Amino acid sequence: MTARLLLMLGALACADQPESQDAARHAEARRLLQRGTLFLQQDRPARALAELTQAVALDSASSTAHFQQGLAHARLDQPALAIAAFERALALTPDQPRAHFALAAVLRDQHRYLEAAAHLEQAIELAPERAKYHFYLGEMRRATGDFAGALAAFKRAIELAPDHLEARYYHSDLLVRNQQLAQARTGFADLLARDPDHVQGGLGLGGLLIRLGEPTSAIPVLKRVAAADPHNPAPHYLLAQAYAESDHPANARNAQGRFQQLSAAERHLNQGNIYIRQGAWDKAIDSLKRALASDSTSVDIRLRLATVYTQQKHFADARATLEQVLAQNPDHRDAYIMLGDLYLHEGKPKEANAHFGRALAIDPDSFAAAYGLGRAHFKSDDFAGAVAALRQALAQNPDHRDAHYALGLAYVRQANYRDARAHFARSVALDPDHAESHYGLALILMQQGQREQARQALQKVLALAPDHQRARAKLNELDQGP
Repeated sequence: MTARLLLMLGALACADQPESQDAARHAEARRLLQRGTLFLQQDRPARALAELTQAVALDSASSTAHFQQGLAHARLDQPALAIAAFERALALTPDQPRAHFALAAVLRDQHRYLEAAAHLEQAIELAPERAKYHFYLGEMRRATGDFAGALAAFKRAIELAPDHLEARYYHSDLLVRNQQLAQARTGFADLLARDPDHVQGGLGLGGLLIRLGEPTSAIPVLKRVAAADPHNPAPHYLLAQAYAESDHPANARNAQGRFQQLSAAERHLNQGNIYIRQGAWDKAIDSLKRALASDSTSVDIRLRLATVYTQQKHFADARATLEQVLAQNPDHRDAYIMLGDLYLHEGKPKEANAHFGRALAIDPDSFAAAYGLGRAHFKSDDFAGAVAALRQALAQNPDHRDAHYALGLAYVRQANYRDARAHFARSVALDPDHAESHYGLALILMQQGQREQARQALQKVLALAPDHQRARAKLNELDQGP
């Protein structure tokens, strides 16, 4: 009896072992899913994807894991992988409205409008009270020429969410297309009552009033649009018509002239952007200068020109252009950040410090300002200041490789090798191909007496950068040591 009992218990133990292993695997998959979801909520898609990929590998039947993995791929601009993940989630659980909507959003961005519309229709069938589903369906139907269907979808979105301004705009615009002009006028007016500075709504109403033979009523509407969007040529084009039809020829000529100036600026800016993409830098600079000649108050054009000057190492021109931006707009955060970067590049950390500090005062949540300030403090040998600023930067962007690397260097200068090692290791984890992070980690390992690990790190540096002389010298030092 004893022998039989032992055999039975042994058999039960063997039978229970796979179940125990399955339970452990599913528990680990749930833990990884929770971590991945948390990283997504923190806007850290790269970290999220690493966790979610492991979760899917452990539990491929989890539709939630596939869905969250799709969200991570979408945020990382990996549409093909996002689509595949959402489709796997829906194959496992077809009645997920969020998965249908997420898949539709990615398909829309790939201009696959008919497929996107089909998934939006399924999402609406499952969750008919969500206004954004109806709004996006309206967009898809509009994109495919189904204007009646689009009109109905936008109308339903407005019923569910009366303050959905874009739904109101597109609904009114389609009413104009359908020659339902009185209803369109009411729709535009309702939109502007909610947001008086809505540019497209103002243009829509202004153009409609001209069409209805009420140009005098159109003028104040269009003047408000021009004030809200001063570099947009469209309101001036319509104002020229409204003034002409209201028998104000001088005002019409002025509006027409401004329209021509802003149109020329827009045309030259677009041409400059084309030259930038082509790497034709001199032509880009010429086009951007022409754009500024037509619209001398445009901050966007000046910032683009300063960027090109910097890329071409015309630092004095870049600095002068950015100073012009600040003369117009003394609280322009990005101009201060760009100037800070220029001063750092020119070896002037004190000036860089002042500009990054000003940017951070304007926007305390700016990663770029805090990161720049950290680098400026480091260059000024203020390592405590560097640590504080870089920690502030990483609070905004926890997965920034270079910020972790820079913080590791700052900790080294403070002889805080434990924290330095942690940040070099984090930098390596974020980018295994960054040779300098491996080198920093190797130096810490050598300092801590972990010779074999240091050797491996140095060998990795040389595999990535064969001409890295400092790493080769340190490796020789290890080889010659005891």
